[in-house]
Amino acid sequence: MGTDQHSEPRVFIGMPIYNEERFLSLALESLRSQSYANIQILISDNASTDRTGEIGRKAAAEDARITYLRADSNIGAIANFRLVLDKADGDYFMWAAGHDVWSPDLIAESVAILEANDTATLAFASSYWINADGERDDRDTDYPDTRNKSVFSRFFTVFWGNMHPVLGLMRMKNLKKTHGMQNFAGTDLVLLSEMILMGDFVHAPNAWWNRRDVRKKETHAERMKRYADPQFGQAITALDRHFPLLRLPIALLGAVWRAPITWPQRLMILLALLPALPVRYIVGRRKANAKRN
Repeated sequence: MGTDQHSEPRVFIGMPIYNEERFLSLALESLRSQSYANIQILISDNASTDRTGEIGRKAAAEDARITYLRADSNIGAIANFRLVLDKADGDYFMWAAGHDVWSPDLIAESVAILEANDTATLAFASSYWINADGERDDRDTDYPDTRNKSVFSRFFTVFWGNMHPVLGLMRMKNLKKTHGMQNFAGTDLVLLSEMILMGDFVHAPNAWWNRRDVRKKETHAERMKRYADPQFGQAITALDRHFPLLRLPIALLGAVWRAPITWPQRLMILLALLPALPVRYIVGRRKANAKRN
């Protein structure tokens, strides 16, 4: 890739953050050090109460590619994710957490593989969980490249897979056709389902991404309580607060129904999805409780 910003596709990086003073400087340096030139970074500070604002304003003053915004009050995590996407423009988009670390060539490698695969909607790097000290653990984070898979196989790759690709590099024209981040638990699964039904997820094998684990281990019940917390932004009605996952299966069925696929493909996925939904719920609950114990 060249370094002339005007000849490269534009990449917009949205960083929705709250109280990230501990790792924010490192995360921003990782993004600012990318070998790919034509990037814009929007930091959206959700009314942090620590030094996050000071760090964000300093980075914006030092680097013209960075814009810092601050909410007057906490608008909820999901609304903050939506805000940075609503303000995005360009050819590609990526959400970035304020505590993660990316290889210097992650964006360049991701753009290159998407430019070489016109029907792909998302590029993802090899991912690893790290702890507060930056040490990787042995959790399985593998994700398959979906090229040469059927639409049916692509969809269920996402349905049963981890959610790491939601922080991959997405083709903007496809992302804008989705419902984005919605106000219910599991919205990342729905977004990825919408994206995979429009095209492949491709692996950028020479790039990596360290995802920092900053949340304590949760039981299933504790996770549901977090989802129901109004501050998290995924429970906007009393029904959501009592049944945080109620809207997820409806939204998944809707994503398949609206997808730009053939009727036989749509019916095949729907018929397989209906019995798979309760199984996925049971598996997810058991995994959460097993990790906590």
